[in-house]
Amino acid sequence: MHCFKKFSILIFILLTQRINPTLAQQDSLRQAKKAIFILPLVYYTPETRWVFGAGGATNFNLGDSTATYESQAVFGVAYSLRKQFLSYANWRIFTDQNKNLLSGEVGWYDYVYFFYGIGNNVSESDSETYSARFPRVRFDYAKQIAPSFYVGVKSFLDGFSFSDFDPMGKLANEDYLGKEGGWNVGLGPSFIVDSRDNPIYPLSGWFSETYLLRFGKPWGGDFAYWEIGGDLRHYQPLSQSVIWASQLATKITSGQIPFFALPLLGGNRSLRGLFEGKYRDNNVAFIQTEIRKSIGTRWGLVGFAGVGNVFSDLNSIANGTKIAYGAGGRFRLSKAKKLNLRLDLAHSPNEGMQFYFTFGEAF
Repeated sequence: MHCFKKFSILIFILLTQRINPTLAQQDSLRQAKKAIFILPLVYYTPETRWVFGAGGATNFNLGDSTATYESQAVFGVAYSLRKQFLSYANWRIFTDQNKNLLSGEVGWYDYVYFFYGIGNNVSESDSETYSARFPRVRFDYAKQIAPSFYVGVKSFLDGFSFSDFDPMGKLANEDYLGKEGGWNVGLGPSFIVDSRDNPIYPLSGWFSETYLLRFGKPWGGDFAYWEIGGDLRHYQPLSQSVIWASQLATKITSGQIPFFALPLLGGNRSLRGLFEGKYRDNNVAFIQTEIRKSIGTRWGLVGFAGVGNVFSDLNSIANGTKIAYGAGGRFRLSKAKKLNLRLDLAHSPNEGMQFYFTFGEAF
């Protein structure tokens, strides 16, 4: 259920309120370190249509700003035109000199999902929707063991209940593991390398995360399987106003994987232009790259492309490979905090044009 990454994305519209302005006049350094944004929430993706709500975010620094990454916490409540309800809070916090990294999410979701079947050769005529209600908890901790190197632990908990299966659809009439719902709980180690200049809006550097999660009864879960994930990103300035960003990511699973936990391709984060949830299987791998061009102090243009696939085993990794590409515009809502409003138009052959209006970069 990777679409929930986008629920941390806020559209900063109308008002920006600094924390404690009176105190700021007395202590300009502290004022520079902390900010709170209270705001309406509006965004659009093909999977949700328009979403409306309210939320907030706080950016802060727990140490010397020259030696400590900026931290961020986000919260919100929203409702979509597809009758999806979302309530969530997530965070990514660095302690002084980046010695510790704490990240996670808590939320409650009443959501409508799309399902086409399993594999990379599904039919549009098999499209169906179903409803899901679940709490979500994520908590990750990583300890810096050397400059830019972290070792930590990841935890994962979802508790699903499903309804409104199409009586003529695949979920109602075929045997998919997990369609009765249940708890999906995982725990395992993670390894991170992060040399980016800024974790929220990087202009240069590398980021990589590799993890191994064990799901199942040892932690109270209903589904027993393994998941290995890898995410490698690089940011390279080509000039003062042009950044080249690239990402290579994969997820490999083995065991009794419920249909709702199968790796997905598409959405506003991975291969824009593909409808999120249309392609799912035991494994996924993709690479995407984009050029980001700043125009003046607030505007920007982006061109992007990617290729990837879902596959049941390595022998089928190249069968039906998907490509996607597009372009977009950017508007910087806060020059100090580098808050970008994102409008992307993306296309994949035989998939039509997809439109994304949201906040922050895809990666």
